[in-house]
This record gives sequence, structure tokens and C-alpha cells, in this order.
Amino acid sequence: MRRKPLGELHITPKLRQWLQLNPHWDAETRQDKLDRFIFRVFPASVIIFALITVILFFTAWGNHTSFGHFLYSACVSYTALFIILGIPAFILSEHNVIKSRYTAAVLFLGAVVLGLLFWFLLGPETNGLNRFISGFYWFISRSGLEITLYSTVLGVVVLMVVCVLVSYGVLAVLVAYFRENYHRILLSLEKNDDSKLCRTSRKYFLIPSIIDVTEVTLDPEVDDNVFQKNVFWRMLAYEIVAGLIIASYLFLNPVFLQTINYGEMMVIIMLLSLFISTLVVPVSILRSLGAAAHSAGNRPYPLWQGMKNKLFHPAFYVGLFLTLMWISLYTQMDGLRIVTHYVGYLIFMGMLGAIVSFTYVNVFYVPFKNGIIRNFYQRKKDGKK
Repeated sequence: MRRKPLGELHITPKLRQWLQLNPHWDAETRQDKLDRFIFRVFPASVIIFALITVILFFTAWGNHTSFGHFLYSACVSYTALFIILGIPAFILSEHNVIKSRYTAAVLFLGAVVLGLLFWFLLGPETNGLNRFISGFYWFISRSGLEITLYSTVLGVVVLMVVCVLVSYGVLAVLVAYFRENYHRILLSLEKNDDSKLCRTSRKYFLIPSIIDVTEVTLDPEVDDNVFQKNVFWRMLAYEIVAGLIIASYLFLNPVFLQTINYGEMMVIIMLLSLFISTLVVPVSILRSLGAAAHSAGNRPYPLWQGMKNKLFHPAFYVGLFLTLMWISLYTQMDGLRIVTHYVGYLIFMGMLGAIVSFTYVNVFYVPFKNGIIRNFYQRKKDGKK
């Protein structure tokens, strides 16, 4: 393939501005070092913690096992993995729009205020939210703990630390693999052949088979030095919607409601919610990149819209919700219990979504976006697709 100078490539005005602001756009960064660390340790870690999940499942529950208990074991195991990965991710992260010392102080004070609020509103309840929160202070203990003001406040603080470290770990893995491969997925659309990657990419972005893509371009936002509030709120909204979909499947599922208790249910939902960013981030970054597919038509096709419609098809989720609701009512499940679960989950989903979204925008968004742009145009310069 002939190596092309940037002057011969289709460069949008925003991208030209981005190149001017990033003259060393192809230089190595600390994010590249973090990515290499993730590539080295993550695959083996997945296998190791899968074995830990199986061991935990067969040793912790005895003869009283179900799919819900297996899901609980998997959530706890992989949360521990991402806590471990979150520590080097925090150390090696290179971009903080708002300095870490300020965010740490705000998160700590916020956790203390939330803990006090939960205590004075709910008190030492024996089988509810404060018991669940206090369990984090006692390392997610499920029985034999005394629920006090001290355990509730420190439980929220421990929960906050867990959420932050898991957010760093999950986002570091997600950013590493998408920075490495997203440009290949985008450029495969230009091939218009019958390769597996091209066919999968077209389905991924909902591109009709009758459209022949001639070129894929990026028109990125030039926003490296400010905290992007619109990206934060967009991420948070997507996370809450996706979280409610997952919660509906569990909270309205008679099998789960009959086999696992409130504390275990909340642990599963909360830990699953920390991984929702794997669905949300790929859509959000496409919108920030301004990725579009061009064809013989007059208007380019925004790829993020196709991907959003693919992942968040409203008819499917409304149908799932109504079906599960009907099953729950038919099996005479406790409606008050379901509503209580939803309310408790919404509180945590708002907190977790805000932490993940803030961590993404404040720490990972800029190197993630810039890494994809760099790899995309480096590959175009090399004349590859």
C-alpha cells in the first residue's frame, strides 16, 4: 500500500483544528503504557478469576445453589479483579481535567453525607438498605453484623472506594482494547467485501446492505482542556437506562426473587451496574469522534446513531419489561418488594453512574478519543483499511 501524506487525506475542519492543537499526535503517551500493561495481565486474569468464581460458588453456598448464587459469585470475583486493575490504572492515568485531590475530597464528603442521610432516614433496619451498606464495612458480610451509625457511614465510604477503583479498572480495560481495535472496525466499512469483520461492522452500525460505503471520516470535538459536561450527562443517562433494563430482568424475574435475598440481589445489581459502561462508552465515543460513513448519497451516515439503535432498541426492552411484569403478577410476587428494590437500586444507580461517568470524562475520555484518532489516521496514512 502507498503511504499517504496527511494532505491527501479527507480531513474535516474540526480534525484540522485538532491536529493543530496536537502537533505530536503520533507520540507515545502514558496511556499507551497502561494499555500494554492491560494487554499483558488481563487475559490471564480473566481465566484465574473464572476459576475463583467456580471455587467460590461450590464452597460458599453448600447445597443451596442456584443461577443467582453463581451470578453473585461471578460478580464478587470479577469486582475483586477490577479493583486490583484499578490501582495501576489510577497510578498510570495521564489526564485529569479536575485534579484527583479535589475529586477525592468531594467523594469522601459526599459518602459521609450519604451515610448520615441513610442512617437518619432508615435507622438500624434489620433487613434493608442500611444492612446492605453496613455489609461493605464488614467486607460484604451477610449476617451477624451490628448496624450502627458508624458502620453505615463507613460502609458508604468503603462502597465509594470500591466503585472508584472498579471504574478505573473497567474503563482502563475498555479503553485499551477499543483504542487498539476501534479504528480497524471503522475502516473495515470501506472494504465493502464479504469479510467477517466488514459484515459484523455493518450489522454493528446498522448500515443497510444496499449502501456501499466509500469512505469513513472523523470530525472530532476539540475539547481536550475542559470537563465535558454534555458527555458526562449523556453517559449518565445511558447508564441509568441500561441499568434499569438489567434491573428489570432481575427484579421482575420470579426465579431470582424466590431464590436470593435483598442483600444478595442488591450486590448483584450494583456490581453488574459497574460494568454497564462496556455498553455505553463505545456509543458515546463515536458521537464525540463524529464518525460518519460516506456513500454515493448526499448525506453522510452518523455511525453512533446506528450503534445506539442497535444496543438500545426501545421496542425490545419495553416488551421485555411488560412480559416480566406480567409473569411476576401471574406468579403473585410481592409488588411492594419489587417497588422497594427499584427505589433502592435507583439511589445506587444514580451514584454509581455518576462515579463511572465522571471518571470516564475526567480521566479517560481525552486519551481514548485521541488514541482512536491517532490510530485511525496512522492507518490511513499507511494506505491500509
